[in-house]
Amino acid sequence: MLKNDSLLKVLLLSIVLLLGVIALRIDGPMMETVHAQTAQFDHVTIVSPLFLHNGEQGLLLLDKRNANVWFMPRRDGTYSEAQFLIRLPFEQLDRQPR
Repeated sequence: MLKNDSLLKVLLLSIVLLLGVIALRIDGPMMETVHAQTAQFDHVTIVSPLFLHNGEQGLLLLDKRNANVWFMPRRDGTYSEAQFLIRLPFEQLDRQPR
C-alpha cells in the first residue's frame, strides 16, 4: 500500500511539473502579446441591419455624436457610400411634454 501511494505521488508530481513547463513555454500561445484596438466607431449604432430606402436594401445607422441617421446601400454584396437621411433632434428629449 505504501509503495502504491508513493508511486501515485511521483506520477502526480511529474504531471504537474510537465503541465507547468507547457504553460510557461516562452514560444507558447499563453505568452503572446495582445494589443487592444481602440473603438474607432463605438459612436455608431446599427438601427436596422435590413432597411429599405428608395427601393434599395442596406444598413440604417445612427451616429450618436451628432444624432445623424445614415443609410448604407448594399449592392452586389458590398456596401456603397453612406447617404445622409436626417438629423434627429435629441435636444428636444430634455423638454417637458406638452
